Amino acid sequence: MPISDKPHSRYMPGLDGLRALALIGVMGYHWNFGFAGGGFLGVSLFFVLSGYLITDILASQWHHQRRIDLKDFWIRRFRRLLPAMLLMLFILVVWVTLFDRSRLLTLRGEVLGAVTYISNWQFIYQQQSYFESFGPPSPLGHFWSLAVEEQFYLLWPLIMLAGLKLFPRRGQLFSFIAAGAAASALVMALIYQPGEDPSRVYYGTDTRAFGLLIGAGLAIVWPSWKLSLQVSTAVRRRLNLTGAAALLIILFMMWKVDRYDPFLYRGGMFLFSMAAAVLVAVLAHPAASISRLLSWKPLLWVGVRSYGIYLWHYPVMILTSPASGSGDLSLPQVVLQITASVILAALSWKYVEEPIRHGGLKKLWLKVRSVRRRPASISLRGWIVSLSSLILIGIFCTGMMSSVSDARTVGDIAAMLNIENPVLEEPEPSQTEEPSPDVPPQGQQRNPVGTSGNITPPADVSSMQPEATREPSSGDDTKKDSLPDTEAVPGNNDSIVNEDSGNALPAGDGTASHQTNKVDGSSETTDSGNNDKTGKEIKSENPPQSKDSSGGSAGGKDPNHAKPVNKDPQARPSSKSTITAIGDSVMLGVSPYLEKSLPGIHIDAVIGRQMRQADDLVPALKAQNRIDGGIIIIGLGTNGAFSKKDLDSLLRPLDSAKQIVLVNTRVPRDWEQNVNDMLAKAAAENPKVTLVDWYSASKDHPEYFRSDSVHLEPEGAAAYTSMLLQSIKK
Repeated sequence: MPISDKPHSRYMPGLDGLRALALIGVMGYHWNFGFAGGGFLGVSLFFVLSGYLITDILASQWHHQRRIDLKDFWIRRFRRLLPAMLLMLFILVVWVTLFDRSRLLTLRGEVLGAVTYISNWQFIYQQQSYFESFGPPSPLGHFWSLAVEEQFYLLWPLIMLAGLKLFPRRGQLFSFIAAGAAASALVMALIYQPGEDPSRVYYGTDTRAFGLLIGAGLAIVWPSWKLSLQVSTAVRRRLNLTGAAALLIILFMMWKVDRYDPFLYRGGMFLFSMAAAVLVAVLAHPAASISRLLSWKPLLWVGVRSYGIYLWHYPVMILTSPASGSGDLSLPQVVLQITASVILAALSWKYVEEPIRHGGLKKLWLKVRSVRRRPASISLRGWIVSLSSLILIGIFCTGMMSSVSDARTVGDIAAMLNIENPVLEEPEPSQTEEPSPDVPPQGQQRNPVGTSGNITPPADVSSMQPEATREPSSGDDTKKDSLPDTEAVPGNNDSIVNEDSGNALPAGDGTASHQTNKVDGSSETTDSGNNDKTGKEIKSENPPQSKDSSGGSAGGKDPNHAKPVNKDPQARPSSKSTITAIGDSVMLGVSPYLEKSLPGIHIDAVIGRQMRQADDLVPALKAQNRIDGGIIIIGLGTNGAFSKKDLDSLLRPLDSAKQIVLVNTRVPRDWEQNVNDMLAKAAAENPKVTLVDWYSASKDHPEYFRSDSVHLEPEGAAAYTSMLLQSIKK
């Protein structure tokens, strides 16, 4: 059993068991285990534990010595935390340099942020490109919590020292700390905006400090060195009942709470931290028998190594998962990832962390000095270790300093969709900037990701259509209307030709090919056949011709769901209503298909668009008489979650439309279910809203998607278009 190496302190095994519980929650959340929907709250458990233990050490030192040895405290912290972290970062950079160089460009900055413990603020303020949002997640994405804790370790001893001198009475000091915790929770509640990305309040030191301060306040009123084993039976019973209730609250919230629930940021996380503090108080008491529950040996083993396992599990998961994310892993693959994380952490604990904590560096230095004083005879093992270390150091330096020409940038999204001059939902770069190194020279068109050249439309796309409601053929070939060929473009007999690639591109009629450049409600547009640099020229190969097939929503009895029937999926609706489509890059990728199938459609699709930005488009659409009696297609949610308020603010002014079509999303990110649930609820509540269940229809169809598992291949674009056509009311 581990023993405490700190003066005037005792080992509290229940707290190590609680560490293991917090770690299991976090790992379960990262691997999308159903029992850990709120497993991210395990980080809040870590914060409360750290606040309690660190403040308990400082308060004990002050009580017994009337001083705080800052130098000793910081040396102990660095000796405990830095070796394992530096080893992990070193191996991570070596691995990425050898096997995944496309990550190096962003990884370098993140490594520097990790070493300086500013990762949380780096994640908040760094400008993330659209592709980075959907490219592979950072293997250092979990370092934000370590940064918050280390910032606390650096600043809190100084604040405690000042507080102990200013507030000599324990009650006064506790009130001072409690006020700080309340202020931090209030800042979180005030900054949080429902429907917006909660990263600012989730990562911020100021908005997460309340967890650490709640633990610190507990250490002031419940110091471990004052807790006695000699208590009455009634006190034991109360301790156990209180601890059991707190544990149940913690487990329930880690099971049920959703990351995007406004309650979480408006008091929910604060209440969770309070429950965690109650449980910590009970487990710290030597008379509480409930601590035996969390002192099970396997839990203790994990808890003691929880720091190392936390360090390793995330990069192991990210670097060994497919581009679509850990959600597509099989159970054996997940087990292998977890096993690898635990083994790496165990090796780090045994050969790096523990030796250094107990003076290993000093012993190593003395050994090196003794070797220098006498002729050295290096064994074969020594030679192998030395040469291997030098090679790894060289690879590390190469990865941190060499240029990276194959790093992926935002231009790849435009290349995947065959778009020139892509417009993003973010400030445009200065015209003085140099072009991205992976943007092709002017006049050349980059091949879309996942293709080896021009896209050749398949002759038969019946297999591409969603199969949820497909019916057997009657035996005779069903009559079919194929899509117009390259030269016969609806609304225009001409076609735009890319002279460099020789591909004929659909122009559509004037309305269908106009794309809005802004999200501020202005009506500035440009024809897609125009080379105006302020516009978005859609360049796509011919959509595939279609045979009889059906697409549709998988399952469900909701009449508002679009359910394809067994007829020509590309048959054009007979509705005379104006049709408008609002979307993001997914909609942008299927625009040529929609333009061919729906002459006159107006498509406003922009890379990176969020739901909350779409209502700015409504005034311009009203001015163009495209809402009253019209059909509005909305394909948003790829880029993040939104609130009911955001969705209602978009749907409310569209009430005069004949039909509103909402397309749900398939995106390998944690907001996917939140987005789809919100859209389904809106369809159930509003009779004018039809839900196109793209999520269900695209299940088990990896051939529909590009390498990012979000944007569509021609097969997917054809299926997506088929579902939209069949959802439109005649």
